[in-house]
Amino acid sequence: MKNYLLIVFACSVFIACNNKADQPDAEEDSTSISEYTFSWQAVLNDSTGKLELTKQEMIGPDSLSPQAVVDFLNSSNPNIALTLIKTSGDTIFIKITDATYLTQQMGSTGPSMYFASAVYNLTEIPGIRFANFDFEEGDHAQPGTFTRESFKDQ
Repeated sequence: MKNYLLIVFACSVFIACNNKADQPDAEEDSTSISEYTFSWQAVLNDSTGKLELTKQEMIGPDSLSPQAVVDFLNSSNPNIALTLIKTSGDTIFIKITDATYLTQQMGSTGPSMYFASAVYNLTEIPGIRFANFDFEEGDHAQPGTFTRESFKDQ
């Protein structure tokens, strides 16, 4: 009889410890899927020679605050350090203190791809439609204000 009670006790402990209480249920999974962030990436289509922007699921910044997006862009492109200056209305103002890599070492297509990705990511911030970049002009890039439309048909 003692062996029988010991087996029942051991089975009940095993079942109780293996109830998967720490795993989210299906309802929690469906709500968290909609909260995933993404980022935009510019790629050059080899056959058309034009820029294409694609969403990269679940690799974006933690939030869509201006500083979080700038930090994400900096981590994605360590040779180009962006500094958030301010946001005003529908425009975000960005400074690049040392733009040598961007303006001299990326060729002519590299800066276009970089700015397209940066502008698309920055304009994901609610209320932001324009991105103003301030840096010293170089051979392959110049400062200015960009929108998503700036990269259509490139």
